[in-house]
Amino acid sequence: MKIPVSSPQRRQNGVAIVVILALLSIMLLYITANVRSLHHLGRELRLLEQRQIQRLERSQTNAPSPATLKVKSAAVTP
Repeated sequence: MKIPVSSPQRRQNGVAIVVILALLSIMLLYITANVRSLHHLGRELRLLEQRQIQRLERSQTNAPSPATLKVKSAAVTP
């Protein structure tokens, strides 16, 4: 019975495939982490934008009307 001996070339090919698969899996992990971060940042940006819009709407409703400003300025000038 003859046992086949694996050649160094064949072993190197196997190691190269394992290294490529490891690098590919690391790259996929980075891509997944980046997509997740972008998703969370997009949600946070949307929330900040909504808060800013609400704050600006409140400041506009609390601002004095132009007619009130004219009356006050006319009363101050002699």
